[in-house]
Amino acid sequence: MAKTKILKIPARGEWTFAEVETESDGSLPLETMQSMVGGWFERWCLHGHGLGGLDLFLNEEGKLNGLSYNPKATVLSGIAMHGDCIVGDAFVCGHDNEGRSVGLSDAQELALRRRLNDLGI
Repeated sequence: MAKTKILKIPARGEWTFAEVETESDGSLPLETMQSMVGGWFERWCLHGHGLGGLDLFLNEEGKLNGLSYNPKATVLSGIAMHGDCIVGDAFVCGHDNEGRSVGLSDAQELALRRRLNDLGI
């Protein structure tokens, strides 16, 4: 297995770029993705600010399970503008032409760093 980089955004604590193992096709293993959000996940496409082609993953049942508010993921997603929020741990990765979740390219990592810095998070 190879390794790739993703952005981890815990509900509590600082965001970090972390290396995770991939499947032989370069995609992220389902078990790894579920463990990063603590259960079943949902995928949100990020847009604008150089973030096109990136996906934010969060716990699908986070609100039902009373998970902690995640201010950094909420701000990054832009959902706060709609009066909503994200709870629980989240992560950001890319996707390939077939829709498989894959690690971040160097350009995507740089775009994320710039956006997070611009947002002050």
